[in-house]
Amino acid sequence: MRVTLIILTLIGLGFLLMVGYLYLNQRNLLYYPQPLDRAWEHIQENAAFEYTVERDGFVLKGWLINPDQDRLFVYYGGNAEEASLSIESYARSSGVAVLLMNYRGYGESEGKSTERDLVKDAIVILNGLKDRYTDITLIGRSLGSGVAVQVACEVSVTRLVLVTPYDSIRAVAQDLYPFAPVSWLLKDPFDSLSASERVDVPALFLVAEEDRVIPMKHSKRLFENWKGDREWVEVPGTDHNSISYDPVYWKSMSAFIDSTLARKSP
Repeated sequence: MRVTLIILTLIGLGFLLMVGYLYLNQRNLLYYPQPLDRAWEHIQENAAFEYTVERDGFVLKGWLINPDQDRLFVYYGGNAEEASLSIESYARSSGVAVLLMNYRGYGESEGKSTERDLVKDAIVILNGLKDRYTDITLIGRSLGSGVAVQVACEVSVTRLVLVTPYDSIRAVAQDLYPFAPVSWLLKDPFDSLSASERVDVPALFLVAEEDRVIPMKHSKRLFENWKGDREWVEVPGTDHNSISYDPVYWKSMSAFIDSTLARKSP
């Protein structure tokens, strides 16, 4: 009996230690800030397009490429993306301005990332630009899909492109840590499913066939509950990180934007 009690006590202590570790380190597990190197060629080539915003005493830095256009793409990257690395990919879009801002703690942006600050920063930044553009597309990848959905709740946009999106970080984390009371522990739930109830614009869902980071069921659940027009494109043979290297990714995005532009025209 005493041996059994000792074993149960050790198991209980082990459980508490694991849960405590997850609670204390959850933002280190969710956010992976990446540095920026000013020696990079694409940084030097796009120096004229650097864009800076200050909020709550923190300076946020990024790039507004080709600003003097009528249409705007706003890109919200994944949890380990430094925004400048996507400049060349998205700046290929002719006739479109492209905004890529680094989250707090990423690149040269100051501060530390939290859901509240990432979303509020994004809203403030877009509010400062929205009157300059007649057509706004929010492109959110992985973590950034949750930012995009919440921004669309507060700022009028034309459409969303959601790449490897999720219903909520809470649901994804619960799958990863089934033993933990995730709902009680999580500080940044990124509940896109609930936020989507306040969004009624067309959305393209771009998902990777072999995604092991965000299992497809989490993307599908958000898709099935989307209020506005929606399109689902599953990119074959790709995973969470390789999806944007496939031509299907870019062709699908272009076709979706063209189709919604055609519907928007009188």
